[in-house]
Amino acid sequence: MKKIIALSAITTSLLFAATPNSSSIQNQLEKPKNLPKKSTPLVELKGAKKYKAPMQNESTKKIFVKEFKITGAIHIKEEKLKSLVKSYENKELTFAQIQEVASIITKEYRKEGYFVARAYIPVQTIQNDIIEIAIIEGNYGEFQLKNDSLVKDSIVKGMLDNIKEANIISTDTLERAMLIINDTPGVVVSKAEVMPGSEVGTSDFLIETTPSPRFDGYVVADNYGSRYTGKNRISAQVNINSPFNIGDQISLGSLVSNHGNLKNYNFAYNFPLASNGLRGEFAYSHTKYNLMEEYEELDAHGQSNIFDFKLSYPIIKSRIENLDLQLKFSNKNFDDHVNGNQTADKNIKSLTASLLYSKDFVLFDRPSYITSGFNLTTGRLKNENSNLYDGRYNKVDFYVNNTISLADTYSLTTGVTAQKVLGGKNLDGSEDMSLGGAYAVKFYPDSEQSAENGYIFNIELFKQLQPIKSYTHRVSFFYDIGNVYMEDASTDTTFDRRTLQDVGLGYYANYKDFFARVNLAYNMNHEVTAEPNYNSKILFQAGWVF
Repeated sequence: MKKIIALSAITTSLLFAATPNSSSIQNQLEKPKNLPKKSTPLVELKGAKKYKAPMQNESTKKIFVKEFKITGAIHIKEEKLKSLVKSYENKELTFAQIQEVASIITKEYRKEGYFVARAYIPVQTIQNDIIEIAIIEGNYGEFQLKNDSLVKDSIVKGMLDNIKEANIISTDTLERAMLIINDTPGVVVSKAEVMPGSEVGTSDFLIETTPSPRFDGYVVADNYGSRYTGKNRISAQVNINSPFNIGDQISLGSLVSNHGNLKNYNFAYNFPLASNGLRGEFAYSHTKYNLMEEYEELDAHGQSNIFDFKLSYPIIKSRIENLDLQLKFSNKNFDDHVNGNQTADKNIKSLTASLLYSKDFVLFDRPSYITSGFNLTTGRLKNENSNLYDGRYNKVDFYVNNTISLADTYSLTTGVTAQKVLGGKNLDGSEDMSLGGAYAVKFYPDSEQSAENGYIFNIELFKQLQPIKSYTHRVSFFYDIGNVYMEDASTDTTFDRRTLQDVGLGYYANYKDFFARVNLAYNMNHEVTAEPNYNSKILFQAGWVF
């Protein structure tokens, strides 16, 4: 009888809000975002001389040039190069003016990133008033490696030798190789120098590397949790870089809420599969929960076990622009119990293809940085206790975030996230989009409103404050809005579609390897239904990055 009364009280006070379970609790396990990063700047290439115009020939002797014949052009179309020097054709030119033509072509190659390419006037017998301009585009010779990193020589050397397939030397190919090396756990490029090659038309390179830290990670405390599993939480992760000297990484992480009502432990092993940047990753996550407060009398508890395997490949890799392709297979198992009875025994197998893009660019004459991601997921759900959502499902989701510098001390960050189901089928809670939480509409808890389709829009204006020695800080004003709706509302007549909004202030601080942030959010429209209602909410997070 007590449990019946308790359940009745819960239903009344929470306005039929969904009971938290092992599926919906996954929304609380998102790893901390926007942690301070220790950047690894790409070294400047030494020995790459800027092109100098040839010395002027004082001779006034001229010859008639009907046309220029360009030979050796492979990576820039001959038509484009000829258009650059067309104004010099059908004219009488001095030798110095002919050298200017070669100079123009050389500069075009340098502009396109081919920093050792050059055009020159070869020895020739002029026929039909046609002058030949020969081009040496420059080929990769040998890479001399001085490797003092945690990654063995053959792995680093393979990443360098891989770009020889491009044949011609360019900023893009060399930059890509060095960035892939820097992204590899345990190694950082500390010096790069170009030198004359042993063969004509080639250049050799001296590459020196140093070790990155063997261990890195973070410890974070926050109050981003749920009333029913513990608001106050501590999460931590430690990465062991290149434990087997191949550029691999072992990651161990955990999250524990106050009173231990939510516990998560996770493990990942990331490793190189090819020298072109292709990597693989095995991951495992185990979560246990016990509901408290209004749900405590029901003995509601459960667990989840999630196995992932992921492939990732950098399609574009440069200082200012990156595009990654990812493919992830997941096997998720969820188990829930209420009043000693099993309420869910679910398995989800899914395959997700993702494109992740980032770029530094100029917007309205102001420096900007954009990140975005597009995911296409196909999966199958099997629930031993209910066949309501059983079967195959498909969905797409994406996000776009942009930060623009408005002035020396002001910046504006905007972001939109959206999801849509394909095929008219409702999803399991672990696949739904949730409006609440610290990274969504901040005023509301994670479990406030979730469904198959919807959007979230965030905007935040930052003002950088005067630093105090190593202490940097800034304040912000933010606004969030979101809306979700069910794909098939006939399966849940209690669902009430609402547009949730909040507004608030933020304070962000950094001191060396430590950081803290506080957000004060105010409700703009609908009351909280997943928890007892309130008018304002403080979110706090602090941590140490090592």
